[in-house]
Amino acid sequence: MPAVFVDHYRLLGISPVASTDEIQRAFRKLAKIHHPDKKGGDPLRFHSIYTAYRILSREETRRRFDEVFFRHRLKEAGLTGRNEVARKVFRVGAERFVYPTSVASLARRGLLRKKFRSRDRRRYLRIDYDLELPLLEREMPGPLRIYVPVVARILCPDCHGSDTDCYACNGKGSYKASRTVRLDLEGGLSEGQILQLDLSGLRPDGPLSYFKKKTIRIKITCIKTK
Repeated sequence: MPAVFVDHYRLLGISPVASTDEIQRAFRKLAKIHHPDKKGGDPLRFHSIYTAYRILSREETRRRFDEVFFRHRLKEAGLTGRNEVARKVFRVGAERFVYPTSVASLARRGLLRKKFRSRDRRRYLRIDYDLELPLLEREMPGPLRIYVPVVARILCPDCHGSDTDCYACNGKGSYKASRTVRLDLEGGLSEGQILQLDLSGLRPDGPLSYFKKKTIRIKITCIKTK
């Protein structure tokens, strides 16, 4: 019996490059219609969209599904064999990124001494970007799926920013968290190219959170291989 491919993106009615927030909104919208407790609800339909939501809302399970999803799309388009290799989507994790103003990098240049401000260090090193992304030569043509590490601020769930004596956030009202933003590129990148990732309007964990920076500038460097 031939295997049946289930398109979780189609079940939720979203794009394959949808953000986590868009996935959540799509699921909630459909759950209000198909939940078994609702009048006219469909238990089987609800189970399908809930399964799709669980898979796509978690980075690891979504990454595994995407591998199958893109192979299926290539097969549908007749792009198999050599064409499939040529169209392979390279995935780049957050661990690949390099922070140009890390303590180790600054220490090697003697830039950790007192009264040397952060912006002075960046000016001295001629850094006009936030992150550096080293890519292999074979990855440069793309397409690419990149998981960019970003700092977020999350409103304290215990005091909602209103208690200066809150034990959870130490009275700060919010806490810092690390998140990843998925960036899909067709490829064709070049050495030294600067990408600008717009984060304005995006909420990492719903309306009570925000990204510390509105834009992230990413410098592309190429790892030469023999």
